[in-house]
This record gives sequence, C-alpha cells and structure tokens, in this order.
Amino acid sequence: PQLRRRLLQFKPFSLSICCLWSSNSSAMSGASKETQAIFLGVAAIAAAGLLYFAYSQPATETKKLPSGDDDVVSKRSQETSKTSNVKKPVESTTGESKMDDKALHAAIEELDKKGKAYFKNKQFLQAAKAFTEALALIEAQADHSNPTQTSSLNRQIITLINNRSAMYEKGSVPELALEDCNKILEVYDMTHTKARTRKLRLLESSNMFYPALVEVCALQLLFMQKHRDTLRMGLPPSTQPPVPQSKLEELITKILPEQMDSYAKIAEEKKKEMLPSDYTLLQLLKSYTGYNSWMAQAAKDGSVQQLEKELEGLPQSEEATAIADRASKLMRTGRRHVYDGKYSDARETLLAAYKLVEGKTEVQKVMSGDDYARLLEWTGMVMHWTYELEGASQCYQECSDLEPLNAEIVVKQAGVAMDGGNQDEALKLFEKALSIDSEAADALLHRANLRMLQANLVEAEKDLERCLEIRPNHVLAHLRLAAVLTSKNDPAGAKRHLKKAESIDPNSSEVQSYRGELLFTQNEFAEAKEQFEKAMKLEPKNPTPYVNAALAELNTPPQPGMQMEMAQEACRLLEEAIKADPQFQAAYVQLGQLKLGMAADLDSARAVIKLYDQGLTYCRTKDEMKDLCSMKLLTQAQVDAATMLKMETFSMQ
Repeated sequence: PQLRRRLLQFKPFSLSICCLWSSNSSAMSGASKETQAIFLGVAAIAAAGLLYFAYSQPATETKKLPSGDDDVVSKRSQETSKTSNVKKPVESTTGESKMDDKALHAAIEELDKKGKAYFKNKQFLQAAKAFTEALALIEAQADHSNPTQTSSLNRQIITLINNRSAMYEKGSVPELALEDCNKILEVYDMTHTKARTRKLRLLESSNMFYPALVEVCALQLLFMQKHRDTLRMGLPPSTQPPVPQSKLEELITKILPEQMDSYAKIAEEKKKEMLPSDYTLLQLLKSYTGYNSWMAQAAKDGSVQQLEKELEGLPQSEEATAIADRASKLMRTGRRHVYDGKYSDARETLLAAYKLVEGKTEVQKVMSGDDYARLLEWTGMVMHWTYELEGASQCYQECSDLEPLNAEIVVKQAGVAMDGGNQDEALKLFEKALSIDSEAADALLHRANLRMLQANLVEAEKDLERCLEIRPNHVLAHLRLAAVLTSKNDPAGAKRHLKKAESIDPNSSEVQSYRGELLFTQNEFAEAKEQFEKAMKLEPKNPTPYVNAALAELNTPPQPGMQMEMAQEACRLLEEAIKADPQFQAAYVQLGQLKLGMAADLDSARAVIKLYDQGLTYCRTKDEMKDLCSMKLLTQAQVDAATMLKMETFSMQ
C-alpha cells in the first residue's frame, strides 16, 4: 500500500512537554511513489492498506450494505458462483428411484418459482420453506456417479441456500440466515461475495462486531486478490470494493472502547511504577524556569552518599523536630537523585520523605525554611510522573496555599489538569498564574502547548511571541514557535527561530531533529536524514530522530534494486527508536505498518501483532493506546480473515 506523505504535526501533552513539537509529532507516514514498489512487490496488505486502497475516496456517509433482495429475483446465472469455486459434490441417496435430469430440473425450477412468488408477496418464511423443499429434492435425487449432473446441481444448491438465507434474514430469523451463509462459505464456496456480505450484515446486527470486521477484511482480501494484476501496476480496479471504507471505520470505532478498557485495567496497575523515559523527564524538568536553580542547589547539597551518611547521623526519635529533620534530608537526597538522573530513586526517596510528614501538622510547622513547600512541590512532580494525578494536584494545591505568589506551582498544577483531560480547568490555572505574575514565561510556554493541542495556532503563536519578549533566549519557545510557523506554511519564519535556537544551544538534539523535519516538509529527504543523524549523535536517547530518519529513508526515491534494503534500514531505525524509549508509541505504529507491509507469510504478520502488544504494555492512558489498539485490531482481523480464506500470505504475486 502506498504510504501518504504529510506534514509532521505537533501533538504535545503536558507531562511530556519535554518531547516538544518533534517528539510529539504524529510521524511522517508517507512515502514517494517509488517507495510503493517495496510493498506491492514484497507483500500485500499493511494495516494502512486495508483502510482503504489508494484510489478509494473517503465516504461522506455510512452506506448500507446490499439487502440481498436481488439474490432471489435475479436470473440463476447471475446468482450462482463459477464452477471452479464449487468444492463439495452432492452425494446421492441410494435405494430410491431417480428422476431423469429433465424432470429433476423441472421440479427444482417449479419449487424455485414458488419460493420467488412467496418472496414477492413478502411471505418470507413460506419462501424459505419452498427453497428447503427444492434442496431436499436435490438431496434425494442426486446422482454422484454423474459428474455433469453433480456440478450443475451444486450450483443450484448454492443459489437455493443463498436465497433461503435471504428469506430467513427478511423473516427475522437471523440465526438460520447466518447458518446458511456459513454453509455456503465453509462447504461450497468461500469466495461467494453475496453470502459473505450477508454474513457481515447479520453479524453486525447481532452486535458481533469483531467477527463482522473479519468479514470486511475477508471481502477486501478477495477483492484485492481478484484485482491483483491491476493493483500491481499501480492502477485502480475498475469496480469499487464490495464494502465501503466507512463500514470498516465504523466497526473499529465500535470495537475499540472494549478493547481499550481491557488494556486500561492493565495500564492502571503498571503506570504506578512506570516512569516516562529519562530523556522525557529531563526535558520536562528543563521546561520550567526554576530548573537551573534546583540543580544548582542540588549540586551544593553534596553527593547522595554524603547526604545518606548525614541522614544516618540524625536522631531517630519520634519527636516532631527529629522527624522534620529526617524529612528535609530525604527531600534533599531525592533532589540530588534528580540531579544525577536517577529518577526512580528520586521518586522513591521523595515519597518516603512525604510519608514522614503527611497529615502531621506539628512536623510540617517545624521543618526549616521552605523545606515543606519544596517537599510538596517535588512530591507533586514525582506523582505526576506516574500519573497519580489526584495526589499530584493535592500536593501542588497545598504548596500554592503556602506560597500564593508562586506562579510556577500553579503552572505545574495546570499541567496535571491537562493530563487529566480537563483543559478548561488548565486554562483557568494558566490565567491564575499570569494574574500572579504577568511575566510568567512558564505559563505562556505551557499554555501555548495546550493551545497547540487544541489546534488554536493563532493563540499559541501569541503566547510564544510574548514568552520570547520576556525571555529572548528561551530555546523551547523558539522551537515551538518554529513548529507553529511551519504549520502556517511560513518556512522562512520557522528557519529564523531554528537558527536562533541553535545559536543559543548548538548541541541540542531537538534543534537538529526539528531542522530535519522542516527539510522533510520541503521534500529534501537526504538532507533531512543528515539532520536526524546529527540529532541521534547528540542525544542517543531521543527517539524522535530515529523515527523521522526512518520515514525520510522511506520517502527517498530508491535506486533500482534498493527498495528492500531501504525498507530494512527503516526497520532498523524504528527498532533503535524503541530501544531508546520503549514508551515511544509512534515507533511501534510505524514499525508495525512497515513490517506488515513486508510480511511474506502469516507468521510474520502475527509477529506484528506481538509488536503492537509490546507497545500497548507501555501505554498509560487511553489516548496513548488508541492508535496502537486500532492497528493491532485491524492486523488481527486481517490475519484471521486470511486464515479463514486458507491464505498463507498476503502477497499479490
């Protein structure tokens, strides 16, 4: 399937604000026309391919599947499948007198006419009974020793069962209608489009949405197989697919909530211990104005070993002052762990410090200086890291009560609201922070992040410009503004801000990564990949440039015979992205699509399902898991459909 090229879009979120416009980009999912040869020549259907063929136009409304009325009234030659698809011969019943062929066909035709007459009078179950009588007559009169008669009767059997199925459906007996569809598909002709389409309709009406999705995939696999020569040439088939794209999307939408609920239960338990990547957390910390002062203070406090030794020397009594001193020392130890990049240790230590003083007013009051406020602030942050949003918000609120003029605390509280999906509350908190300090650069930067989530680029641009008026050397603001200007088709403006950001921090991986993204949008793929490679060298733990480099590789027009090698290189880069950050969902989505496109057999396709499962184990919210869950669902349905059709590969060769 053709991968479509599109602009990298910024999709930030507050906890991983550190990932910035490039890290949160929905990855470039397109490839040049030449890249299509990789997929058409090696495999057949990637997940993107079934969402539909390149020529399909998005449906503006949900189309109703054909009702099947024409099955009953059409001519027999139009109702039956080709002889080559008929599988099971009719077995004769011994010991009974047999009608000759002419008499038998006349009797069958009479019952067929009787059934159609009932159908026209809307006596659907009577019609089904007439078709059943015709089938019983064939069963009684079949002569297995006569291949010519057997072939002809088998075609009539398929027609009669199909017509009876239509009558059962019309007569509101879906179980019998579905049974007849299965009989045609499993016994006689698995390629029978009308029976499979009716089966899809019956399954959907019974709320059996996943089996219905498998039938959609089966119909499309058969369609692609039928038109494989045309598709291999890159031409659209002469007819439309048997099922509209809207039906596939509709079914996935119905199945997803239940699928995501099951994964969400697992994620709820895992996220309490699962921190974002070290790179993500470092970028988050750097997004706050207070970062440098925190780190300077942590350096001044001394090493972890020194702090732990001092902690051991403190009185271990239960007096308020003794507990307060131990909590303060633990707070400083936790902060030093942050300085050292030991975020899991920092979380454990800071939560231990908070537990010593939680609910103990007499201890909180005797903590020296602003230690209790700082403990609340750091506890709020480490709780936020693991999506303990309620606890984080409470800590920030208590800290804000102690320091009502601290705008940065309110900004952090707004970030928690954003991750909780409460954008209106987040906006109110940003307004509150700016009312406390009209020059709170953090509030402007993070509110711009929210504006970009809301696709409100005009307001985001205003916030970023104001942020840069206050802090002209704010690298993150320059990069975000470059992202906004790129989205507004202002590459010259984006380049100005990138140049400024690079002059401030020439060793920033994000600067080089975004330079590559800008080049990518201008179709300068080789140059873009060079920038991504620079970004990788500057920060090997930044997953974004690996993903973008893979997509630049796929978009580069291939040299003859190099398509497979380029695809393999893209796979390698995507795998490196996952190694750098196992929680980077874009890498799983892109790698899964690419590997499915290259799958030579169904075992390879099943490996893609395992890859999606691996990615889903790192998701912490339903928003994070939606894309992966959709891709896994569709891939599984494709594999199940191919298995049902006894296909060993998706290949159209």
